Amino acid sequence: MTSTSAAVSTRAMRDVDMSGTGTASIQVSVSASILGTSTSTSTHTSPSIANRSIPTTTSNGSADKDQGSRCSQCGRRRKPCPCNHVAQQAQQLLQQPQMLEPTPPISNGSLSTARPRRISKLKHRTLTATLSSLKTGNNPPSVSFSLETHHSGEPSGEAADPRPDLANSMEPPVLSFYGTEPVPLPTRFAHIKRSLTQGHEEALSASWTRLLRALSSAVSHIESRGSNITPSIDFSEIANPTETAAFARDLKRYGLGVVRGVVPRPDAQAAIDETVKYLETKNDFKTPPPQDPTCFDFFWTPAQVRTRAHPRVLEAQRFAMGLWDADGDDRMAARFPIAYADRLRIHGANVGGVGPEAGGEPSEEVQRAFVESFGDFASSTVIAQVDNGSLERWEPDGYGRGGTYDAVFKGEWEKYDPWDPTFRVTATPDLYNGYGACSIFRMYQGVVALSTIEPGLIRLLPSPKLATAYFLLRPFFAPKTPPPAHRSGPEWDAFLAPENWELTEDHNTVIHGAVPGHAQRLTELWHPHLHLRRTLVTIPTLQTGDYIVWHPDLAYHMTSNPNVMASRAPTPPPPSDEATTESKNNVSILVYVPAAPLTQTNALYLARQRKTFLRGHPGPDFDSTGSGLGSEASHSGRPGETDIAQVGGPAGLQAMGLAPFDVASTPTGEDREEAKGKDGKGRAEAEVARLANIILFPDRYDFYMTKRSGGGLEGSGKRVKVEGE
Repeated sequence: MTSTSAAVSTRAMRDVDMSGTGTASIQVSVSASILGTSTSTSTHTSPSIANRSIPTTTSNGSADKDQGSRCSQCGRRRKPCPCNHVAQQAQQLLQQPQMLEPTPPISNGSLSTARPRRISKLKHRTLTATLSSLKTGNNPPSVSFSLETHHSGEPSGEAADPRPDLANSMEPPVLSFYGTEPVPLPTRFAHIKRSLTQGHEEALSASWTRLLRALSSAVSHIESRGSNITPSIDFSEIANPTETAAFARDLKRYGLGVVRGVVPRPDAQAAIDETVKYLETKNDFKTPPPQDPTCFDFFWTPAQVRTRAHPRVLEAQRFAMGLWDADGDDRMAARFPIAYADRLRIHGANVGGVGPEAGGEPSEEVQRAFVESFGDFASSTVIAQVDNGSLERWEPDGYGRGGTYDAVFKGEWEKYDPWDPTFRVTATPDLYNGYGACSIFRMYQGVVALSTIEPGLIRLLPSPKLATAYFLLRPFFAPKTPPPAHRSGPEWDAFLAPENWELTEDHNTVIHGAVPGHAQRLTELWHPHLHLRRTLVTIPTLQTGDYIVWHPDLAYHMTSNPNVMASRAPTPPPPSDEATTESKNNVSILVYVPAAPLTQTNALYLARQRKTFLRGHPGPDFDSTGSGLGSEASHSGRPGETDIAQVGGPAGLQAMGLAPFDVASTPTGEDREEAKGKDGKGRAEAEVARLANIILFPDRYDFYMTKRSGGGLEGSGKRVKVEGE
C-alpha cells in the first residue's frame, strides 16, 4: 500500500565534550499519512541542550537541497514550498485517533549535511506552537474542533459551536498582567527612570509629599460628591456663554462632562433598528473575549457610521475641543473634528448571534471567575484603565518628544496643565503597535448612548491632574514598610502617610501598571493612594442621545458584569405604535465616539482609515497586528459614502476624509510666521486644513516644493494655485 507522508523535525544540538565527539540533540518527528498510515513522534535528549532551529527534513532524515527561487511565503529556497502542506498534515494528525509511536532520531551524519533555512517569525511560531500542542495533547492555534471528538475516534456529526466556552476557554485575564507582582521590563527602562529623576531628586521627593496631601483631600471631596460631580449641559445651551462658562470650569476640574440630547431620539432609534438588522445578516466576526462580552469588534455598523457623521455630534465635539487652551498652537484645527473608527458595546438579548446572551447564562462559578479577571467592583481588587498609551508616557520617544509631563518629572506637578495640547500634538501614544491602542491625538475619549443607560456601567476617576501626576511618579517611590493585612484603620493610614514613602535610589525596571502594547492600568494594590473604590464614581443616568466625554488621561472602568442590571436597561419604545426588532430584543447600544482635531498626523491616519472604510475592514489601530478580526465587506446594509452624505452632509464627509476641508484663507510661505497675528487662529487652522487636503487628495492639490540651498532647506518661492482657494 502506497502512502504520502509529511515529517516535521525540530532539533537542537551542542557539543558537550572537549574532543568534539559528544553531542546532545532534541528531535520531535511527526509523520502523518494522508492515506491512513500510522503516525509517530519521538523525543531524544542529552544532558546539554541549546535551542537552535534547523531545517525541515524529509521522512528519511536527509536534508533537501536548495531548489528554485525563494518562496514568497516563508523565504525558503525550496520548490514547492512545504509550509501549507505541513500545516495541513499537522491538523490531520490531530484529527486521527491513532496513538503516537516513537521513531529513531536523526543521526549526526544527517545533521552535518543539513543547512538551516530562514522562515518568517509568524510561521515559525505557528509551527512551533503546533508541534508543542502535539506533544502536550492540546489544540494547535486557530483549530476550532473539540478534543473529545478525537478521543472517541468517531467523526462529529455536528458543526462546532462558534460561541466561546466561558469556563474552559477564557483568554488570559487582566490580572495576569496586573497581579500581586509588577511585570519586570527590559533594562533600558531602568535607564529611562534614572534619566527622568537625575539632578532633581530632592525636588521630586518634596513634590511627592505635597502630591499625597493634595490627593488625600481630593479623594474625600470626590467621595462626598459621588455621581453629582459630573457636569452636564444641554445641547441647546452650548452657545449660551453663561451656561458654557460653568460647564467649562467643572469639566476642566474633573476631566469629564455630559452633553445632553445630542442625538435626537428618532435618529437614535433608527440607528439601533438598522444595526439590529445589520447584525442579523452578518457573515463573520471575532467573538469578544469572555471577560468583556459586550464589546464587539464592529466598526461600520449603521449605529457607528451614523453617529460619527451626525451634525449635532460634530458640533458637540467642536464645542468640547474648544474648551482646551489651544489658542497658541497652530498645528491643530479643533473646528475640523475627524471621525475615529472605534468599537461599540451591545447590551441586552441575543442579536444575530452576537449579543452577550448568545451563549446562554453562565454558571455562578464562571461569573465569579469573570468578575475577578476583569477587576470588577465585586472582585478582590479593582482595576481602572487609562487610554492613549502606557509606557509611552515615560519614554523619550513617546510623550517625551513633546515634553508633555516634564513638569511632573521635575518635581513641579503644580505647573502641569492637562488642558494644554501644545505638548501632545507631537507625542507618540503607541510605540508598540498594541491592539486597539489609539495612535492619533485625541482630545477626549467619549461614548454616545443610543438608549437609556442607568448608573453602574461606566465609572470614572474625576482627577485629570492629581491622579495623573500620581501614577506617573509612583514607579519612582516605594514604601518603607509593607502594607498591612487590612486596608483600613491606623496601620493603613500610617502606611499611606508621606513619611512612609521614599524615592528609590537604585531604579528597577518596574513601571506599575504598564506593559508594552497594553493600556495603562491602575490597581488598588499598586496605587493605594487613589482609593479606587471610593474615587471611581459612576456617572448619572444617560438618556437616549447623551454624549459623555472625558480627558484622555482620565482613569475609567467599564463593566460587563451580568449582575449589573443597569447595563441591560431596555431601550425606550419607538415613537410609532409598530413594534420593532429592537424593542423585542431589548437591546442597548453604546458607541465609542472620541473627539479628535485635525492635525497632520491625524490626517495621515484618516487616509488609512478611509481605505478601510471603503473596503469594510477594521479600523487601522485594531487590525495592524494581524489580530484576525472579521471583515464587514460583505455585510448586507453596510453604510457607504452616500449614507454619510445624507446624515452629515459636507461636514460628515470631511470628518471621514471623503471630502476636502474648507480652506477660507491660505497664507503663503512668507506669511506663515504671521499666522499668529490678527485672526491668527483662523489662518493657522486654514493652513492645517490645506495640509490635510494635500495628504488626503494629492491628485487635486499642489504643495510647496523645497530645495536644498547652502546650510539647509528653503522654500522654492513658487506656488501653484490649488483647488478650493
